[in-house]
Parts: sequence; C-alpha cells; structure tokens
Amino acid sequence: MTETGGQELVFVYGTLRKGASNHERMEGAELVDEGWLLGRLYAIDWFPGILLDEEGIPVRGEVYGVNRDGLRALDEFEGASFERVKAIVNLKSGEGREVWVYRFRGELKGKKELIPADWLHARSEEPSAAFCLLTFALMPLTLGFGVFSWWAPVSGPRGIEMLMEILGVLAPLAPFVTARMGMKRRESLAEGAGLCAAIALLFFGTGLIVRYLPLAFGVFPN
Repeated sequence: MTETGGQELVFVYGTLRKGASNHERMEGAELVDEGWLLGRLYAIDWFPGILLDEEGIPVRGEVYGVNRDGLRALDEFEGASFERVKAIVNLKSGEGREVWVYRFRGELKGKKELIPADWLHARSEEPSAAFCLLTFALMPLTLGFGVFSWWAPVSGPRGIEMLMEILGVLAPLAPFVTARMGMKRRESLAEGAGLCAAIALLFFGTGLIVRYLPLAFGVFPN
C-alpha cells in the first residue's frame, strides 16, 4: 500500500532529503525510514532525476508519510518534468513497501549518472566553485588593467614602461587560466566561467593586435 494512517508514503531521493537544499518542503511530513530502490540516478542540474530500472543499482533515499495536501504540494513542486508513480522501496528495517516516487520524464542523454546513486554523497563530493569565483573576481580587474595600459601608458624608465605593456597584454590570461581550471574540475559555476574564458581569450588577442600590430607595420612598412 502507498497509504498508511491517512498518509501517503513518498520516497524522496534528491533535494527533498534531510540535509539537502529543499528539505524544508517536507515540513510536517513524518520520516518513516531510510531506504533504497533499484534504478539509475542522474544529475539533471542542481537536482537529480531517477530512472526506475530493475537491473539498476540501489538509489538511496528516505520514505516519508505525507497528508494529501502535502502530496499535492509536492506534485506542484516537482512540476511537469516529473511523474509520480508507484514503486517498491526496501526500507532500512528490511521491510519492502509500495510508495510513491517522482520519476524524471525528461531527456537523460548526456546527463551524468551518479555512482553511487546517492544525491547527498554526490553533493559532498562536488568540488567547490573556488576557481570560478576567482575568475569572476579577476575579470574586471585584469580587463580594466589591460585597457588602462593600452590607452594610458605609464611614464618612466623604458624598462618599467615595457613591463607594464607586457603585463597589460598578458593580464587577461589570468582569468582564462582560472576559468579553465574551474571547467576542468566541473565546478558548479563552470558554464559562466567558460564564457569568461572566451571573453578573456578574445581580449588577449585584441591586446596583441592593439599593442604590437602597429609596431609590426613600423618595422615592415612595405
């Protein structure tokens, strides 16, 4: 049965789990037990989606008893991308129960399968966004410095002037490198860092042209 004591049993495996980002939506629900069911868990975005599969692996989660209003609220929260279906969950106590579970209905091609199939484990293993955040901080600083060095050269000894010119051209490579590191580590903000990397590389190329193309024409006038 999926209902007990006037409540519906629901298996949650992602952001609704205890300790996850949307667990407050389970307020008022009664935790029955931890458990698992067979399937495959995929990282869709900031949330996972499950594919039920008898030949899959244990997908970890929790079973809650919720009232009918709570179930309607969960239906609304999950939206059209998820379908509520019945499945057998093996509880930690050893008992098997028929419960509701929200199955992902969208396209899974290209999505990363999580092994082990445990969303909380996947979140704990996810790298921080340190390199991406550093990229966002470096972008305005290095690009601003580059523009300043192009149009307002520092006056002083020739050696200092040349150093500032070189630094102005090379400065955009700093956010490019940090962005590439963030993308390599698959950090949570890697998509935005990738855009920054493209802009920084374009800015670097522009700096080379602005600074050194006129010099090349001066050396080879014809």
